[in-house]
Amino acid sequence: MNSESALREKLATVTRIFAMQGMIGLFGHVSAFDSVTRRVFMSPGMAGDKATTRPADLLVLDLQGKLLDGDGQVPVEWPIHTAIHGARSDALAVAHLHSPYATLFAIAKREFRPVTLQGALFLDGVPVYSEPQLVKTTSEAQRLSGLIGGRRAALLRGHGIVVLGKDIEEMLFASLILEDDTRKAMQAATLGKLGFISPEECRAFATEADWERRAHRAWNYFTRLEARWDRQPATGAGSLA
Repeated sequence: MNSESALREKLATVTRIFAMQGMIGLFGHVSAFDSVTRRVFMSPGMAGDKATTRPADLLVLDLQGKLLDGDGQVPVEWPIHTAIHGARSDALAVAHLHSPYATLFAIAKREFRPVTLQGALFLDGVPVYSEPQLVKTTSEAQRLSGLIGGRRAALLRGHGIVVLGKDIEEMLFASLILEDDTRKAMQAATLGKLGFISPEECRAFATEADWERRAHRAWNYFTRLEARWDRQPATGAGSLA
């Protein structure tokens, strides 16, 4: 399998995993960047069935958004991906999701703070992009990219989230952790005051956590779940618990 074939296979697989988890559906898209060819591989837009995405369904763009290969509908928010891929050499995978629980933190006026040890992955915080509109232009996407800076994710006000990683496995793992942490924060809030993991505690855990190893083990787990999934959205969802 050549590098493009491998990249296409992984990106199609992660798109299906997000559909299985109920984190992507009519809306949302993911991308991966080939730093050698400088091409962006992206899942289709609204017309695509994310639950059945295959390597041949993917679109290929350059960093200016020009379609180089594929005949599906390019997501209108493609600039999110090209801006981040172009700005950060370590952002080789990007997800824009409307995941149910994390998106609520993009609606409520509540700062995201980790409540689980896994949430220490976001010890640098998750900023909020305050413009309540789709990110459809290069200038908007550049503002979003600048807001994220060196962090792993951002909340889009009234909209959704953006998560990035140095590879597809890390992007998936980070997205799952953010959704899991926000879900647990909301559920625990019904019991009383939340107990947050402090920045110092996050740093202490992060020094012991091998995030790359954890991300690849999570990848192996969720790809096995997806392989036996019935393709009905969210029915095969797994948990980090």
